[in-house]
Amino acid sequence: MKVDTRDIRTATQAARNFGAIVEEVESGHTILVMKNNRPVSVIAPVSMMERLDEIEEREEDVRLLAIAIARMATSEGPLRDLEDVAAELGIDLDELDEPDEEAEPDLAPAEGVAVVGVGPVLTERKELV
Repeated sequence: MKVDTRDIRTATQAARNFGAIVEEVESGHTILVMKNNRPVSVIAPVSMMERLDEIEEREEDVRLLAIAIARMATSEGPLRDLEDVAAELGIDLDELDEPDEEAEPDLAPAEGVAVVGVGPVLTERKELV
């Protein structure tokens, strides 16, 4: 991650000047928060989180495609269509595309939400007040 040194704050600075930091983030800056001279958190625009989510989804798609290609290349038996297998198992593929009413709500951040991370992994999202 490329960070402009002007966009680095200590944890103390971030706590004392959070309102000003939110304004910087709203204008497109990503703020790296340091504690004991180590990066511990990032405060970023919501658009960055949306891009990260999209990249993660595409990464998973590529991983699954690679597995499918490897299986096709090493298969010794006849290959079967997904539709045929689903029919044998009594699964309606069209129903799988419909949203599940009991599924958890979309956890994508709403506008005005900061992304808070600890270490290399994002751990929570907090709503800005």
